[in-house]
Amino acid sequence: MLETSIHPQDLPLFSDDLDLLEKVLGAVCLDRGIDDRGPEAERIGALIIQLYRQGVKEDAKLLALARAYL
Repeated sequence: MLETSIHPQDLPLFSDDLDLLEKVLGAVCLDRGIDDRGPEAERIGALIIQLYRQGVKEDAKLLALARAYL
């Protein structure tokens, strides 16, 4: 039998997940005066998604880590 392991990064993001991620991204962009549709926001968004998929699920923690990254 073929065994495959499912990694968190392979799981889909659902609408509740996306709502949380969008909220965090919007807050970071607002804090930094960044256009939330620009390339810098895309980079930050990718970071936030990566953190989320690694298990950081609380918005306050995501926000703090994203702010620290900048």
